Amino acid sequence: MGFNVPDLIRVWWQGQAIVATQPIPPDVAGHDPRLDVRAPYDVATARALLDRFGYRDRDGDGWRDLPDGRPFTLSMGSTPTNRDRERDELWKRSMKDLGIRIDFVKQKFPDLLKMGRAGRLQMWPVGWITTYGEGDAFMQLLYSGNIGQSNYSRFRNDEYDDLYRRSKRIPDGPERTALYARMAGIVAAYAPWELGAYTYENTLVRPWVRGYVKHVSWEHPWKYHDLDVEAQRTGRDGATRACGCRGGVAPLRHAAAGPPPAVALRASPGVDFLACSIPRSSP
Repeated sequence: MGFNVPDLIRVWWQGQAIVATQPIPPDVAGHDPRLDVRAPYDVATARALLDRFGYRDRDGDGWRDLPDGRPFTLSMGSTPTNRDRERDELWKRSMKDLGIRIDFVKQKFPDLLKMGRAGRLQMWPVGWITTYGEGDAFMQLLYSGNIGQSNYSRFRNDEYDDLYRRSKRIPDGPERTALYARMAGIVAAYAPWELGAYTYENTLVRPWVRGYVKHVSWEHPWKYHDLDVEAQRTGRDGATRACGCRGGVAPLRHAAAGPPPAVALRASPGVDFLACSIPRSSP
């Protein structure tokens, strides 16, 4: 609610993402296009909620304090790269609008992985993809049995765990999707994640590559591809290429003389979310 995800998409992702509505991204079994559990970006309501629960500026320095009067500072994992520094600035901007200090734990990615698994990061923006197109790949990220492994938020909720175990025994279909929707509602209520965005993946393909079709989750199907060596040598373009969004395709023909430009294909392979490592339990 307090972080400007549309700004993140516009600036950091360069428009190559859409706002996430649930843990399971589009084109993955279990995603419900009618479901939206995300809290909308609303600075005024975020400020009001912070005031209501005692996170106020008590000493007049312009920054909010904890209900007991101690300074209130968030901590977020971040790599020492220019790209992550750009994202850090966006987080600083959003938190400043709320009157919240935020510091960044700068470590290399492998070290952040170790720290996240050990519960030594309060927050960390991280992404996830699937290679088998199943919603389970994303819902398992909040199952308490995976704390110390893939559950970086260290979320523990008895109702969620029970629903997750039930979902493992049901094939893809309306019944399992309904369970995933209930689990998504729990995620929205307890907020171990800031859902973030579904990101696009762009692939550039020369027209003389044969057999290439962008798959929504399979990244390396190279053994099924071939090259038209003659077309590559002469620059002849006798093929139709596809350009689509989140796995969809549409025909696009190159009519220009000489070697045609590469073509971008897009897919939505995963979700980029913020894991908040705060111990939680069922009510």
